[in-house]
Amino acid sequence: MISTATEGGTVTNFSPRFTLTGMTGVFSDAVATALTQVSGTTGPDPINEVATSAPTEAIDDGPWRIPYNLQDGLTRYAPMQPVPGTAITATNTSPLWPTSSVSLASTFLPIPSIVTTLTQAPTFSVSSHANMVCTLGCFWALNTDFS
Repeated sequence: MISTATEGGTVTNFSPRFTLTGMTGVFSDAVATALTQVSGTTGPDPINEVATSAPTEAIDDGPWRIPYNLQDGLTRYAPMQPVPGTAITATNTSPLWPTSSVSLASTFLPIPSIVTTLTQAPTFSVSSHANMVCTLGCFWALNTDFS
């Protein structure tokens, strides 16, 4: 998992190693050689690049400036999702983005021209806590004999 820090930079955390069974196929020589050097189930150490990186791009900088439907090329850049508010106050339910046309295929389509889509890294942080009222109330209700 790659996390983006508010002061810029990233931290990459790796999960423990796991085994897949019942698969068929052949690894390249380079992969087969590298696999012989792996031992144990712990993954690599985290990579902390927070202090060594420049701040992340502003929300309107870089390739994310161009609306998704106007981009071309093998890589597309999707904007960061909007941050939800703490209360529902909207009275205007208009779409955030313009609609796009849809054409249903009537023949075989060509090979897709988009290889990957990169979504902009979040530039916000959230905090949360458990709803203890529900937790305690639900515990009481589940452990009470109402008969």
